[in-house]
Amino acid sequence: MKANLLKLILSLSAICFIMPLSAQETCRVMVPAIAAKYEGSCKKGKADGEGKADGTDHYAGTFKDGFPSGQGLYRWENGDFYEGKWYRGKMDGQGIKTFKRAGKADSVVSGFWKRDIYVGKFESPYIIHSQTNQIARIEIQKKSEDDENSITIELSNTSGGIPSLGVSPGGAKASITNINIMAGAYLRSVNMMDGPKGTSQKLTEVEFPFKARFKIGTQEMVIEILEPGTWLISAFLNN
Repeated sequence: MKANLLKLILSLSAICFIMPLSAQETCRVMVPAIAAKYEGSCKKGKADGEGKADGTDHYAGTFKDGFPSGQGLYRWENGDFYEGKWYRGKMDGQGIKTFKRAGKADSVVSGFWKRDIYVGKFESPYIIHSQTNQIARIEIQKKSEDDENSITIELSNTSGGIPSLGVSPGGAKASITNINIMAGAYLRSVNMMDGPKGTSQKLTEVEFPFKARFKIGTQEMVIEILEPGTWLISAFLNN
């Protein structure tokens, strides 16, 4: 009887000893600045799911494989903070970053980030909504951030020369035959080039965001540009 009682006491003691250890499972945070203390969900020894991590900096939000990933709020030691999307410990996606400035109002930057680098107010500053089958490819570039606020549309053929695309029975070179504005405005349209390998047209004093349906003979493309600047649209046409 005494032997059985002794075994029971020893078993209970072992359980009581083991339970606190399992409750204190080590859960690693892979960003050194917030790795001193962690509270939250854990998976395979790493922070995973909702949690809070502290060190010289502080983070509260979602984790994946030990890194801030998903939605979260990060505060740096100097007082700056960012709330938004994260991926493997870096700002990545839409968010708002606030910079603290001594004796001045906070500086707030909102928009999209990619691996800690600010991309801009939009994830992509332009959208190609549609294009008909003889427009093989469209490339859009922002040439500068100046105040010119213009859009140049260049047309060229993928095999050299300019196809007519049904512009006229005489087979005239393809050109922009109509611009149907869907958002924004422009002051005037200027022909910039008319050569054997391409034509181009420039829209000046454009108001952004700008969206239009560009007619090129029987073909068309619908393009939207969201932010100001000097833009180049290159459309490559098939015969």
